[in-house]
Amino acid sequence: MKISEIAALAGVSAAAVSRYLNGGSISEEKKQKIKKVIEETGYVPNVAARSLRQQRSNSIGVVVPKINSDSVSNLLEGVSSVLSRSGYLTIFGNAGNDKKQELDYLRMMQEARLAGIVLMGTVLTSAHIRFFKESDIPIVVCGQNHSSVSCIYHDDRRAACEITRHIICKGRRRLAYVGAVEADVSVGLNRRMGVEDAMLSAGISPSELVRTQVLFTVDEGVRGMNMILDGGFVPDGVICATDTLAVGAIKALKERGYHVPADVSVGGIGGGLAGTIISPALTTVQLFHRESGEKAAQLLLSMISYNREHPGEKPPPTHTMLGYKLIERESD
Repeated sequence: MKISEIAALAGVSAAAVSRYLNGGSISEEKKQKIKKVIEETGYVPNVAARSLRQQRSNSIGVVVPKINSDSVSNLLEGVSSVLSRSGYLTIFGNAGNDKKQELDYLRMMQEARLAGIVLMGTVLTSAHIRFFKESDIPIVVCGQNHSSVSCIYHDDRRAACEITRHIICKGRRRLAYVGAVEADVSVGLNRRMGVEDAMLSAGISPSELVRTQVLFTVDEGVRGMNMILDGGFVPDGVICATDTLAVGAIKALKERGYHVPADVSVGGIGGGLAGTIISPALTTVQLFHRESGEKAAQLLLSMISYNREHPGEKPPPTHTMLGYKLIERESD
């Protein structure tokens, strides 16, 4: 059977069938039509198409939520350093914080028959979980932990507890939290729970925590801090879900006439570059994003080897949690 015959049966162009077979971009509707015809006819692509896919089998996809952050750049460095030494080509997909684009990248990489995928996870939807379960290529998720897929993740809850405990030990008890959307379980939910854990340990009721949820930018950190102040609450300690948000919070406090740390202590989470170039330098908890990328790539390579030795089988998901390190600077 020829591509033109598949196209006629599916009601699409031959070019669309060719793009489908070669991992190109086509609409979901056309994909489903072509897939159905191929399954019904038992069509096997010709040698050239198979060869093209084999050539791509030494490529690995890396999908990230955005590229303009320290955590993402450090993870990419870790992934690429391991994969390049192993002779793999790395193909990046920047989702721009768009869940649909992220899923489109995952599907395209699977259809292109890449050897495996590393996903820097943020919000894992039901569609993500379904993709993980149905995918026939190895996948490793960084930054989130879910039972359906292999993961390299951070000890977000205890890291947030550590920085909060540190702020409380400075004598701060009127606490505010500039947090992230809690659909992001690791950064949003777990870090907020860590803040509350530290408060409970210090005899402070979590109900006294004044908090807000914003996006992951400096401007959003400014907005989140201003929302708290505009609500009439003036904290003496502020914990932020990320260093970027903490930079924004410090900016907002300064603009409102508060001195950091004389009036308000501020702590972040992440250990990125941004916290080192502001004044006062940010006290934070460092997370090891480069190591996360390295371990994700190493795990993915082991999964690829397993698949080659056990065709048609999937290794059970593995889950590795990384540690953290408190870095005390000037903002507390």
